[in-house]
Amino acid sequence: MKIKIKKAVQLILILFISAGLSWFICTFNTKLDKISILNDDIIINLLCGLLALSIAVITLIYTLLEKIKEKMPDNSNIDKIINRLFGTLKKDTWAVFVFLIIVVLVIFFRDTDIPNLQWSNTFPFSKLNFVYFTKLFVIFLSLSAVADIILTLFSLLTALSKSAK
Repeated sequence: MKIKIKKAVQLILILFISAGLSWFICTFNTKLDKISILNDDIIINLLCGLLALSIAVITLIYTLLEKIKEKMPDNSNIDKIINRLFGTLKKDTWAVFVFLIIVVLVIFFRDTDIPNLQWSNTFPFSKLNFVYFTKLFVIFLSLSAVADIILTLFSLLTALSKSAK
């Protein structure tokens, strides 16, 4: 129970920091169109690369685990740790995939005008700033997910090295 609360607090903190940084950059940077990472093709390539990296890490770990389990005696404690860590990897990989879908949808609907809805009267910021905010927010969250994948990889390697002793 304590671990779930800690993870929820970490998630909320990451969301607030990412949203705050994105808002700050969108509010105080007047030349967002000059930031090359916010270009459509670059951000899609970045997210596809991060998704491919996370899938490659999962594949690498899975193949390693099968070989290591053959040489280790049965240890249910290690199996629980490995299952928990694989669950984290799965969630982070799905998160990067969802972020990719969000960016693609934002790009598709960026130039779409909905009848009887005027963006400037409905929302306190421009449509273009919303697009930039979403892209920045997704970049920060994706980097956070990849950092969590790396931390999970190291945790898994540490658990395996302890069990091999």
